[in-house]
Amino acid sequence: MNRLDGMDIVKTIIHPHRNETAENETIPYSDIWIANMDPLYAIFLSMSCMFVTVVFALACVHLYFVLKYVSNERIQTDLYYLVFMYPITTFCGLVGMFIPRAATFLYAVALVYFMFCLFIMVTLLFNIFGSRKDMSAFLLERGIKISFQVPPLCCFKFLPKIRSTDENLRRIEWLVFQTPIIRTCLELTNVVVFMELGHRRNLWFVFSQLGGLVSMLLAFYGCYVMIPLGREKHAPYRFDFLFRTVDIAQCIYTIQKFCFDFAATFEIVQPDRLFPATAKAQWWASFMLTWEMMVLSALTTYCLRPTKTLLFDKYPVVDSTTRHRPFDSTGSSETISSTVQPKSFSASNETGQFNSI
Repeated sequence: MNRLDGMDIVKTIIHPHRNETAENETIPYSDIWIANMDPLYAIFLSMSCMFVTVVFALACVHLYFVLKYVSNERIQTDLYYLVFMYPITTFCGLVGMFIPRAATFLYAVALVYFMFCLFIMVTLLFNIFGSRKDMSAFLLERGIKISFQVPPLCCFKFLPKIRSTDENLRRIEWLVFQTPIIRTCLELTNVVVFMELGHRRNLWFVFSQLGGLVSMLLAFYGCYVMIPLGREKHAPYRFDFLFRTVDIAQCIYTIQKFCFDFAATFEIVQPDRLFPATAKAQWWASFMLTWEMMVLSALTTYCLRPTKTLLFDKYPVVDSTTRHRPFDSTGSSETISSTVQPKSFSASNETGQFNSI
C-alpha cells in the first residue's frame, strides 16, 4: 500500500468530504441548490440578504435627497445612475447566490453597470462646469492643459500635454464611454457562445476576457486623465471623493473576482458535493460583494451628506448666525448654494466659503 504523505493528510483534514464532492462541472439548479444547501451556506446567504436590505434602505435615503435638494436637472439625472449603482450590483450578486447557474451572467450585468457609472462620472464632471464646452472654456482661460502623465503612466515624462479644447475633451470622453459598449457586446456574444457550446472551456472566452480587460484599463486611464482637470472648480462638490468610491467599488468587484477564479483554477478553492470549484468561487465572491458594497454605501452616505457637498445646493443650512432668524417656508433662511459666492469670484474664495459650511 502506498504511503500517505504529509500533504495528503493536510488535504484530508482541510477537505474531509473530498470523496463526496461533485465529479462533474454541472452547476445545480436553484431548487436543488436551496433544498440541499448546507447550514454554512444558509447562514451566509441570510447575512447577504440583510446586507442588501441595508443597501436598498440607504439607496432610498440617497434618492430622496437627490430628488429634493438637487436643483440642476442634468446633475440630478447623473446622480440617479450613481444612486442605483450599489443596489443593482448587490442585487445581481444576491440573485446569483440563489440561482448559481445565472451567477456568471449576473456578474457580467453588474460589471457593465459599473463601467457605465465610470462614464457617468465624466458627464457629471462636465455638468458641474455647465457643459463640455463650458469646461473647455474654463480650462483654456486658466491655461490648464490635459496631461497624460497620470497613474499608472506618471513616470513617462515624454507623454505630451495638449490643449483643453472641446474636441480633445470629447476624445477622452469616448475613451471612457467605449468600455460599457464593448463590454455589453462581449457579454452578449459570450451568452450566445455558451448557449451553443454548453460550457465555457473555449478559446473565445479567453479572448473575450482579455478584450474586456484592455477596454476597462483604457476607461480607467481616461478617467484618471479627466478627473484632475479644473479641480479648484469641482472641489466644493467633493467630486474627487465620489469618483474614488466608484473607482474602488469596481476595482474590488473585478480584482476580487479574479482572485477567486485564480483560487479555483489552482484548486485552492475545492469543489463540494453540490458546487464545482468555479461556481463555489463565484458564490463566495458574490457574498463578499454584498457586505463590501454596503460598507461603501454607508461611507458615501456619511462623507457626502448635504452639508459637506455643493451637489445638494437646495439643502437648507442653519448655523449659529441664522439659528435665531425667522425661517422661510422651507424651514431655513438660506441654502447651500446661497452660502457660496457667485461665479465671478475666484475659485479659491469659492472653495474657502464652502469649507466653512
